Amino acid sequence: MKFARAGILAVLVLAYGCGDDHEGSSAGVTVSPGQSIQAAIDAASPGDTITVMPGDYRETNTGSSALWVSKPLKLIAKSSPPTARVRILPSPGQRDGILVAPLHDSDPDIDGVEVNGFTVEGFSNNGIWLRHTKNFTIENNETIDNLENGIWPTLSANGLVKKNVSYGSQDSALWVEGSQNVRVVENEFHHSPTGLEITVSKEVTAESNDVHHNTVGIGLYHPAAAGLPPLEPLTDNGYWHIIDNHVHDNNEQTTAPGGMASQLPAGGGILVLGVDHVDLQRNQIENNHFFGIAMIDYCVAVKGSDFDCAKNPPDVMDTSPEYNQLVSNVLGNNGADPPPGQFSALAADIVALGGNHNCASGNTATKSILLPDLPGC
Repeated sequence: MKFARAGILAVLVLAYGCGDDHEGSSAGVTVSPGQSIQAAIDAASPGDTITVMPGDYRETNTGSSALWVSKPLKLIAKSSPPTARVRILPSPGQRDGILVAPLHDSDPDIDGVEVNGFTVEGFSNNGIWLRHTKNFTIENNETIDNLENGIWPTLSANGLVKKNVSYGSQDSALWVEGSQNVRVVENEFHHSPTGLEITVSKEVTAESNDVHHNTVGIGLYHPAAAGLPPLEPLTDNGYWHIIDNHVHDNNEQTTAPGGMASQLPAGGGILVLGVDHVDLQRNQIENNHFFGIAMIDYCVAVKGSDFDCAKNPPDVMDTSPEYNQLVSNVLGNNGADPPPGQFSALAADIVALGGNHNCASGNTATKSILLPDLPGC
């Protein structure tokens, strides 16, 4: 759920199309403290592996990113936390840590990148940002106090985000946006307004993640909540699978400086905000002071705020949650200390307001508020 951010072109990258053939040499180079990682990236051929030894790295380039990867490479940090890390730290003028994106908008998508083992810390925008990238792996990294998003795959496809730790953002610890076929597995997301956010994407699986001490643990947001247009056609939105996650103790006050993220009420477990085709299965959701699972019409949620749909009609007028499934989730001790305001009476393990063709089966919950009642799945 973004601050002021312009909309993006609502077109998915090719998820299944043939990528460029890379005839890389599969050569390797090792970078040590005092040397430039960016220089090694620039000199590498597609398919090469760059290994980086532990130490702190501040790149001296004048670009807005400390590192810009514009070709298929493996970028491997020989980290062994907590005693030996490869830390990417900002130099003056650098707003993003590691950017993976083509050099020019007209260039083909980058096909095949791995970023593994880095600590990216203290950037004013994003820690690890992928744009127009397919067949990617982001694994075993730490993103710390990167003030917009910790990890942000956007307009990308066929990716794995695994075993990362991300915290200290003022927007989302991880945001999957405008992307297709992304798996988010065994990560830890904490101390951000939204721990894990998904918007305007298709076929995203979030499984076995530990999401805690955020304002909202997992935010599945309507395009209007992010200031974005939907994917076209509309049937390309959704099909998000939220499975076996531990979502707990998300009671922190939002640190976002503005926009809708600054108005998130503390105490939310999983928020299904006006989106369709989501299945929540076997999640353990506990100790969230406002709600465990809330499935609600976007326009109902923002009524009376600066984003009221009567004053600011969304581009997508279908704002009700539909075709969502809540199955075999275990919820406990949610809703015990809701924030004051018009929705405090809705504090519960499960809250579902509005929408059609939704269902629920086998959930363990003490208190549920369902209007209308949900049939079994």
